[in-house]
Amino acid sequence: MLTPFDEDEEIDEEKLRDLVNLLIDGGVHALYPCGSIGEFSNMTAEEMKRVDGIVIDEADGEVPVLPGTGASGTKEAIKRTKQAEEIGADAVINVTPYYLDTPQEGLLEHFGRIAESADLPVLLYHIPQCTGQEFSPDTVAKLDKKYDNIVGLKDSSGDFSRIGKILRKTSDDFMFFQGQPDLLLPTLFMGGDGGVAGTANIHPESCVSVYEKFQDGDIEEAREIQLKTIDPLTEACSIGPFPANYKNASKLAGLDLGPARCPIRSLTEKEKQKQSRALKDLDLMS
Repeated sequence: MLTPFDEDEEIDEEKLRDLVNLLIDGGVHALYPCGSIGEFSNMTAEEMKRVDGIVIDEADGEVPVLPGTGASGTKEAIKRTKQAEEIGADAVINVTPYYLDTPQEGLLEHFGRIAESADLPVLLYHIPQCTGQEFSPDTVAKLDKKYDNIVGLKDSSGDFSRIGKILRKTSDDFMFFQGQPDLLLPTLFMGGDGGVAGTANIHPESCVSVYEKFQDGDIEEAREIQLKTIDPLTEACSIGPFPANYKNASKLAGLDLGPARCPIRSLTEKEKQKQSRALKDLDLMS
């Protein structure tokens, strides 16, 4: 989920509630606030708690809410995990530590401490292009084997070869979620469990349809939606700096979620025009 901000870059509760309803009406199976696209890295723990609370309240049990509670330090990640649990989260998603290089042994201890502190399911999160941290399949498998409440992984690396490595090394009930929308259908073919797609903020129906068509065995229809909607929408959302590009696309599609927080710049006029043409071609303009 994107995090809506007003013109002063403060949390916009009304727009956040609107986004929750747009996603639920679009058929999503769960909500993920305070992830990378939600700008958690530019938010305080208190702001994350507020966002999580609004999402949980507005969802009102219609779908599970799985907040991001990651932090570079283990103590802070545990604090964020506990506060999400206290306000009613169904599970949490924890990104790898970032900024300082962490050896695989450090990742084992980091996620082990988080799992031991939590009484709810924990999903791991790998996005090395943002964190500078590689999460080896062997380390993922060790965590899966040792901790019952570490139940899955969101992988946003874009490295398709990792899918098979993770699935081979982890238990049958360990869940693999694809974080790159343009790899959603290929991931399902490989045995993955689903996707966590930023493009769902703009058009949730397409992501849900690919998953559901695949589950129903309608492979050709799933392929059609992947190739003709999700892939070009993913390209359109890559125009300009992340996640301002997704916020601009959301505005074009009809829900203005405000600016990205400084230091992320807004799109240039040229970038806006290019993205506008792309969404017009997809018939996704408001």
